[in-house]
Amino acid sequence: MKLIPRPVEYAVKEGKVGWNSLTQVTGDFPETSALAKELLAKKAAGRESRLHFTSDSRFAPEGYAIKSDKNVIQVLASSEAGAFYALMSLEQMGEGGEMDCCFVRDEPKYSYRSFQLDCSRHFWTVEKIKSILRLQASVKMNTFHWHLSDDQGWRAEIKKYPLLTEKGSIRKNTQIGLVGYNAGKEPHDDEEYGRGMFYTQEDMKEVVAYAKKLHIQVIPEIDMPGHMVAAIACYPELSCTGEPTEVSTRWGVMDNICCCGKENIYNFAKDVIDELCEIFPAPYFHIGGDEAPKTRWKTCPKCQAKIKELGLKDENALQGYFNNEMAKYLRTKGKRMIGWNEVLDAADIMDKDVIAQWWVYRGSKTRELGWLEKGGNLILSMWGYVYMDHPYNVRPLSKTYKMTADKLGIKDKKGVIGVECPQWCEYIRTEEKFDFISFARIITVAEIAWTPDYRMDYKGFEERLEALRPFFESRGWYIPPQKVYRGKARDFKTLTYAGRWNTWRIDPYWEVKWTKKNFGEILKK
Repeated sequence: MKLIPRPVEYAVKEGKVGWNSLTQVTGDFPETSALAKELLAKKAAGRESRLHFTSDSRFAPEGYAIKSDKNVIQVLASSEAGAFYALMSLEQMGEGGEMDCCFVRDEPKYSYRSFQLDCSRHFWTVEKIKSILRLQASVKMNTFHWHLSDDQGWRAEIKKYPLLTEKGSIRKNTQIGLVGYNAGKEPHDDEEYGRGMFYTQEDMKEVVAYAKKLHIQVIPEIDMPGHMVAAIACYPELSCTGEPTEVSTRWGVMDNICCCGKENIYNFAKDVIDELCEIFPAPYFHIGGDEAPKTRWKTCPKCQAKIKELGLKDENALQGYFNNEMAKYLRTKGKRMIGWNEVLDAADIMDKDVIAQWWVYRGSKTRELGWLEKGGNLILSMWGYVYMDHPYNVRPLSKTYKMTADKLGIKDKKGVIGVECPQWCEYIRTEEKFDFISFARIITVAEIAWTPDYRMDYKGFEERLEALRPFFESRGWYIPPQKVYRGKARDFKTLTYAGRWNTWRIDPYWEVKWTKKNFGEILKK
C-alpha cells in the first residue's frame, strides 16, 4: 500500500486501473472534480479509465471510500472535503500512471490536524507557505497555524498600528548560537534583519484563499501578553514601565511583557483582533499566552492595583483575567480562543470554552488531564515528540510517531480535538535547512493525527514513506535519507543543511556546535 496517512481500511483487488490524462472525470462535487481534471491533464496518456464522484450522506464530513476495478474508480463522500481527501489518496496511489484496483474506506481520527510555522524569528515568503500548504493537503492536514508575532519581529500588517511593521519587523542583528547566553555574550551576526519582511493584509488574504481551496483553515497567532517585545518597541506604553526598548535580538523568554494593569493593552489586543478577524474566517484565534514571566507585574503599581480591584489571588490570575477577556471578545467574532497550555496556570477561573495547546509539562499532567475531565479541550503538541526544529538524532521520526493520547496518559479522548507539530525558526534561516528538518516530520504527524491508533505501525509507515519518496520529492518536498531520519547518521549533507557551521538546536536552552575540528569524527559515526 502506497498511502500516507494509513487508511482505516484498505484491500487490494485483482488488476490495475489507469490514472492519467485519459482518465475521464464525472459525477458530483464540482470543486474536487475540477481539480481532478486539472491534475490529470498534466499527466502522460495511458490506460483509459473513468473517475466518478458520488455524494453519499452516510460518510463522516471528511470521510470517503474508493472502489475501483479495471475501468472505473468510484469515490463516495458526503462533502467536498471528503472527496478532496479521496483525490489526494488517488494521487499518491496512482503516481506511476496506474494503480492497483482496490477498496479504501477512510476517515480522520481528529478533526484538527495542524502544522504551525514561526514567521517571526525568520520570515518565509508567501510562495514558500503555499508549497507547505500543498504538502499539508496531500497528507490530509486541514489546519495551518501562523505564528505572526514574537519578541524578535512583528509580521502582520495592522493598519491602526502602522509602526508594528514599519519598525517592529526589524531587528539590528540575529543571535546565531547559545554559547555564553547566560552571561549575555552569545554570538550574533552583524546584519540587520526583517526590513520589509512582513505580510500585508492582501498577502494574508491570498494565503487564506489558497489554503481554502486545499480545505485548510488558517489560524493566526498573536502572542500576548508575553513575547511582545517587538510590539512594545513600537508602542512602549504597552509595558509596565513605558521605557523605550528595541526589537529583541536574543532568543528566549523576556521579562518585558505587556502590562495587564493598564486598559490600553486590552484595547490594543482587541484592535488587532478586529483587523485579523476580517482576514481569517477560521473559527479559532490563537493568543499564545506562553512564557509570560510575572517579574515586572509583581512590582508594577498598576498590575497590583488591578489584582486588588478584581479580587484576584495572584499574578497568574491576572493573566487568567486577561485571557478570559480575550476569549469573551473573540466569541463576539464567532471564534474560540486557543492558547498554549500555560493558560491553564489559572485553570480555576479559565473560561471553559478556551482550547489549551499542550506542549509542555507544568510540573505534572494534573491540570491538563483535569481540564479534560471538566469538559475542556486540548490540542496535543508535546515538545518531546513533535517539535520539529530538533535534529533527527535527538528526535527521530520513530519518536514523533509515538505521540498518542494514550502515551500522554489521556484515558478519555473525547476532549482532544487534534494534533499539531510546531516549527520554531530561531536557527532555521534557509529554505534548505527548513526542508531538511520539516517535511518528513509533517508527513509523520499527519499520520498520527489521521490514522486510528489500532492501525498505526511505525515499521509499515517507514516502508510507505520510502515507497512514496519519489512522489514527495518530485513535488519539491525533500525527505532525508532513511539513516538520517532514523537518527543514526550525520553526513556532510546533513551538516550543510544545518546552515553555516552553526548549530543543531537540541532544546531551547542548550546548543551543540559542530565545528570543522570535530567534523571528521562526526563523519565516521
